[in-house]
Amino acid sequence: MLKFLKTQSPKINQDTFVKKFTGKRILVMGSGPSVNLVNWKALDLDGIVTTSFFYLNSEVRKLNNIVHITLTDIVDLEHPNLIEFLDNNPDCTIAFEPKPHPFYESQSYRDFNTKYSKQVISYNTIYGKKEGVAGRACYFVMQFSPSKLYYVGIDGKSSNPDTDPHNAFRTEFRGDADGYPQQEFVESHMYFADILYQTSTQTGTRLYNLGEGFNFNCSTPYSTAHFPLDTVTKQTIQL
Repeated sequence: MLKFLKTQSPKINQDTFVKKFTGKRILVMGSGPSVNLVNWKALDLDGIVTTSFFYLNSEVRKLNNIVHITLTDIVDLEHPNLIEFLDNNPDCTIAFEPKPHPFYESQSYRDFNTKYSKQVISYNTIYGKKEGVAGRACYFVMQFSPSKLYYVGIDGKSSNPDTDPHNAFRTEFRGDADGYPQQEFVESHMYFADILYQTSTQTGTRLYNLGEGFNFNCSTPYSTAHFPLDTVTKQTIQL
């Protein structure tokens, strides 16, 4: 599921992620509203993977089981919340998805890579539409065959986005913070869920869409048909 995975750190290699993810119960957390609407904290997890702007959520950034973050080219690499989290979590790996963009030529990016050189990797995935960085983080984790992959906050938006709940990380937005048309979100999230499901048949991973059933959760039609939430999980995450 990866085009490449690169690191300049002598501490990080493929085995690093085998230890983090293979056979493990992993939650991938995006920034969509479902983060605030289900009790994912009640799950028995081995680790959490999250993404850009997680550091703006006071509850999320204080978690002690975030094992990996993937950041994008719109993140403030000098934000004190991000720096505090990374300084307190030296075993958390940090990924970027490099592409031609001024961000990756900036002094801030170079300085960040120097400071956290023992934690930073880069990768690109084979797949990708409008499912966002958290969706691609799921592809990254699936590369290493977790036993269970839960995802939350990978929602998209409803057909009436002005009424969607607020984004979990950037609360000035409703639903997904990206401004794509709703139909593009639907197509992309159905594509995303299909890739996860088809991969899971090879890896033996059990999949859980914790946002299932919300009208803004665009992969619900696929997940309910192919990997519906079981009764125990529904009861466990109910607020």
